[in-house]
Amino acid sequence: MSTPDSDEEMVRLRAEFPGHRIGTETIMDRVRFVARSQQDGAHPHTVVTHDCSELRVALEAARPPARDG
Repeated sequence: MSTPDSDEEMVRLRAEFPGHRIGTETIMDRVRFVARSQQDGAHPHTVVTHDCSELRVALEAARPPARDG
């Protein structure tokens, strides 16, 4: 089930990754965290996991490197 910690993390994830629609889906008694890209051709387009931390790792890995200067 969703916990207050995961709810706070979801707010942070939404702010940090505005190019993705981020939320939860409940199927039967299982909560899954879902991120779907709002841009054509973005990678990853969709991430589904039971672990909010894993969702963050997947989205961070796909983030373009920061430019210097």
